[in-house]
Amino acid sequence: MNGMILLDSLISDQEVQKQVSELEKQLAGLKDWSIEFAFNLLFALIILLIGYWLIKLLLKIFVKAMNKSKADPSVTTFLHSVINVGLKILLFIAVIGTLGFDVSTIIAALGAAAVTIGLAIKDSLANVASGTLIILFKKFKTGDFIETEGIIGEVIKVDLMYTTLRTYDYKEVLIPNSRLTTNNVINHFSLESRRLEILVPISYAEDIEKARKVILDAALKSEYILKDMNNRVEVDKFNQNSVDLWVWLWVRSEDYWNALFDARQNIKSALDEAGITIPFSQLDIHLDDKDSLRKFESVMEDRKKEKI
Repeated sequence: MNGMILLDSLISDQEVQKQVSELEKQLAGLKDWSIEFAFNLLFALIILLIGYWLIKLLLKIFVKAMNKSKADPSVTTFLHSVINVGLKILLFIAVIGTLGFDVSTIIAALGAAAVTIGLAIKDSLANVASGTLIILFKKFKTGDFIETEGIIGEVIKVDLMYTTLRTYDYKEVLIPNSRLTTNNVINHFSLESRRLEILVPISYAEDIEKARKVILDAALKSEYILKDMNNRVEVDKFNQNSVDLWVWLWVRSEDYWNALFDARQNIKSALDEAGITIPFSQLDIHLDDKDSLRKFESVMEDRKKEKI
């Protein structure tokens, strides 16, 4: 009986020692894993910090190189955004791989997530694709004045998603890039010079040839008009109360507004000086004197009766 007890006690001691030994192995393995993970974590942090520093440095060098080559600012901004996102994604993958995770699995998961997210944000991706087309084909560039969907403004920047315009009254308008590639866009100042058009009505009683000469001479006094271009004044149409003259003047694109305001003022002053009438809508009422007198007497009689 005592032998059986001793045997059971011996077996129990062996099992305990076995479990203790197994636990010691696990603790030793955990210790080794902790030390290894700590080193990996430290190394990952170093990679992260150095990576961010290198990304900022590379982006600064890129911007300086683009500015030195006088590249279009919208191209610089767009490529800066693309490179920044791409490098940060690569940095993230490198940090995760350093921590011991399976990078291939992460890449596969990111790919699947990208497909799902892509379906959910297809409109945003369309804006990104449109932004790429705008940059590559130079549909317009920073500094251009464009018009689309009734909005007119200066292009401030072209990003991945939006193009920013600044209107004449200094309001910023964000337009999705996809709308700029699917709708008509008028670029007002993309060419070196453009034609300025002013409509001037004159009275039917005026001498057309005299009016044309006065208007053209006055317009050409502006310093902004290109004198060697085909500047002209022609009859446009006959309205009910006026003869409309088109004034066509050529100016440098950057001088458009100054030339327009200057020419208008010069033309109005010259017409006034020459005594040429610019008609306006009016209603002339002619009354016969006797008829007016009878109406006056009738009104006075009515007032007398009211007092009585």
